[in-house]
Amino acid sequence: MSLSVRLVLIFSLYGLILTAGFQYLYVLSVKRESFLLSENMARSEQEAVKVLIQKDVESGHWGQVKKYLGDMIRQTGIASISILDNQGKYLLKRSDEIGWLNRVPHPGLSLSKCSDGFYDMESSFQLPRGHWGKLQVSFHADSVENSLRRVQAQAIASGVMAFLAIVLSAWLMGTWLGFRLERLVPRIESLAKDPENFKPIKLDGKLKDEAWRLTEAFNSLGSSLKKEIRRRRELETEKAELAAMLVHDLKSPITVIRAGITFVHEEVSEKLPRQDWIILEKTFKLIHSSMERLHRMVEDVLQLAKMEEKSYIQDAVFVDLGAMIISAQRDFDLVAKSRGQTISVDPILKTYPSVLGDPVLLRRVLDNLIYNAIEHTPQGGAIQLSISKNHEGIRVNVVDSGPGVPKEARKDIFKKFFQKDVKRHIGNVGLGLALCEKVISRHRGIIDIEDAKPHGACFYFVLPEESEK
Repeated sequence: MSLSVRLVLIFSLYGLILTAGFQYLYVLSVKRESFLLSENMARSEQEAVKVLIQKDVESGHWGQVKKYLGDMIRQTGIASISILDNQGKYLLKRSDEIGWLNRVPHPGLSLSKCSDGFYDMESSFQLPRGHWGKLQVSFHADSVENSLRRVQAQAIASGVMAFLAIVLSAWLMGTWLGFRLERLVPRIESLAKDPENFKPIKLDGKLKDEAWRLTEAFNSLGSSLKKEIRRRRELETEKAELAAMLVHDLKSPITVIRAGITFVHEEVSEKLPRQDWIILEKTFKLIHSSMERLHRMVEDVLQLAKMEEKSYIQDAVFVDLGAMIISAQRDFDLVAKSRGQTISVDPILKTYPSVLGDPVLLRRVLDNLIYNAIEHTPQGGAIQLSISKNHEGIRVNVVDSGPGVPKEARKDIFKKFFQKDVKRHIGNVGLGLALCEKVISRHRGIIDIEDAKPHGACFYFVLPEESEK
């Protein structure tokens, strides 16, 4: 439900309650005043009747009194007039309707509580020979009730008109306020999605109310965010360019150093006696291993910078992960054997569905995981590769028999420049695993780590399967 509709409903409900309350109070006031006025008029008419017939009653001229009573009833519209002695016996009763003469009057009951359509009043009355009696005058209450019904009908009609006017006003106010506020919603959504293309909302009118101030604050926020995003993008671009230049400049001296080490290794191994060469062999292997690690780090930095420039895979093709695992096992087999390790692939019993992605980047992920497994598996250990299919997609496992990764380090292990030394399982600055995480996320997959059995670590990634058409 939109804001304008809610405002209309709230204003309309408030208007309904307000209108109904005012109309109820108005009808109640009119009813009270009408009853009071009618009772006062009835009391005045009763006193007039009493004055007119008092002398004739005292003289005992009952025929003349009866004639007066008939004339009064016809002229005034009184329902009935009765004279009673002090014992309550009717001495005289006059009415145009015979049926009204048999009704039981109820003097002293207020007009608002009369239920039979008659209002009865009673007062003391002097009879002949000094005796006292009572004069009862009954008035029609129907006229008052009819007048009140007309007042109620008019009140209802005026209340309905007032309510409709309030609803119309509420609709106009709600629509106006809702429009002023709701037009901020798509701008806020667009600001969250694309702050660089933010366009301020035009401030209309000179009335600086809350909605105007809110719009002004939003414009200020959007402009500041736009400037900050652009500034940060420029800084990121400069950082990426600097990293690319550094990596490019490092590749050349690294290549020269690698060639020099190889040349020195060959020359020294040929000219030195075997006894001296055995002593230097470990040093050359250490230098060569460090050189290879430095080369991989430089390549990871360059590849990671490229990955951060775009959020999608540009050259996507269908990739057979099973064939890729077998190829990687063959490439790393000699490296593993040189370290006294074994690297094997679980039997692939069937052809698994292909995944859609960049084969170069996916192979780099697999190489990084295998390289880390070799680095952190002791001599005589084993590295095992496998592929399987589950409800999430195609899963690839790289399992080593090393010391494993403690649980407290796993949440940060795929972050860049993660340098926490946890049982030597993380031996570099973490760029390789950060690159793996970037590549897998670009392929809409997941990468994680779990314990291996009986010991070691299992790095795995899962990619959604795609069908070739």
